[in-house]
Amino acid sequence: MRTREVPDHIFEKLIGALICESAAAMLAQRTRGATPHAGEAFGRVLAWLWESTAGPDDVLTYVADLVAQVRYHAPGADASVPLDDILSGVRRAATAMSPGERAAMLACLRADLPAYL
Repeated sequence: MRTREVPDHIFEKLIGALICESAAAMLAQRTRGATPHAGEAFGRVLAWLWESTAGPDDVLTYVADLVAQVRYHAPGADASVPLDDILSGVRRAATAMSPGERAAMLACLRADLPAYL
């Protein structure tokens, strides 16, 4: 796999677009009554962030951004979407992580995410 260096200001644009896309997908799924899923791409990025030197702090920040998009900023946003529904969608997306790492990430999110919201 090829690796590229990306300046922070470019990475922030890329991750922001991914978060917006994931939020829109989750809102569309909710409208159809489907089980929420943040998307394979979002899950792979979270797995990479969790395993990289960025670690939990960046994962918390980006999942908090996803919550904000789903609840307040994305077209069709719905402030009544429970945090558990969003985290369920994140868990379903994080298939690139081992079960143990996924559980650790979700425990971290459940414990620390409310302070970001």
